[in-house]
Amino acid sequence: MTTSYKRPPSRKQDKKRRSVGLMPGDRVIGKWNSHIYRIVRLLGQGANGVVFLVHQERGSAPRLGKHQEAYALKIGYETLELQSEINALQALEALKPAKDAGRPVSISSRYLIEADDADIEGKQLPFYVMKYLPGKTLSKFILKNGNDWMGIIGEKLLQRLLHLHQHHVVFGDLKPDNVMIGTYGEVNLIDYGGLTKEGDSIRQFTEWYDRGYWNAGTRKADYCYDLFAYAVMVIHLLSKGLLHKKVASTLPQLREPGHLLKVAAECKALNPYQPWLRRAIYQNFSSTEEALKEWKQLSSRIVRTGASPSRPTPRWLRWSFIASALLLIISLIYMFFGSNVELGI
Repeated sequence: MTTSYKRPPSRKQDKKRRSVGLMPGDRVIGKWNSHIYRIVRLLGQGANGVVFLVHQERGSAPRLGKHQEAYALKIGYETLELQSEINALQALEALKPAKDAGRPVSISSRYLIEADDADIEGKQLPFYVMKYLPGKTLSKFILKNGNDWMGIIGEKLLQRLLHLHQHHVVFGDLKPDNVMIGTYGEVNLIDYGGLTKEGDSIRQFTEWYDRGYWNAGTRKADYCYDLFAYAVMVIHLLSKGLLHKKVASTLPQLREPGHLLKVAAECKALNPYQPWLRRAIYQNFSSTEEALKEWKQLSSRIVRTGASPSRPTPRWLRWSFIASALLLIISLIYMFFGSNVELGI
């Protein structure tokens, strides 16, 4: 559950606000920019809006038969709530590396494509459009490809966090569902609604990964807040639900960082990570750079002493291998029987 400092709506208000009934094939037409987006499918639904995969139509009709750029379109229930996310995406544009400054920026490479309003079911609702990042969430990726990938994926994720921290902003709502892994292992953060300026109060967080939930510190934005959430995430993923079983029934006032490390100590898959997790849980890293450097050293040791994780094999390559093997077997059988016929056997 994603939580914020805003008072949660009543059940009646919540039902009213969650009445965005758009279906695949429906169109969202911008009131001010007049851009048209056709809905492909639902991507997800959160506390303050619904996200759809969409294609933009050019002119009054879609470009049938041609490649269409995919975008993620989020419709919010309230303008003010959605505006904070729009501001966060605009801030991310300013954080792009200096080496990219002055270069032409393609629309698909932007964090924020546009923001507008649309008339939906008789109501004017705000929406914004952002680039679509295909892939699997971190939890699904680890479940499919195994725990061995945590070292490499974790390093890339820490690099993403480092980029934010170097510009004095904190991601805030770090959790597996907000980490997307691409086809070739690339790592992206999604849903920047919790992005918070260093020193301010965290705007949006998920209780399970929140430092305050574990009585481990305040909800004031600093790099340690993200590193703490990262550590909880690693423990939760690699312990395969053990963390939830052990702590779910614990009274809120009795939760403490020690509970996290106790679960980590009981999980064999977490043994190599325990020194790093302890420092992150007790917030003993002097910087994100130090945390990343130590994680790299840890990850390289794991790879050297164990099986190096390989990239997921594309489905077409697996089928090609199977087909080649079958052809080889058929050829050998044909040669065998052909030679027997020639010898009169």
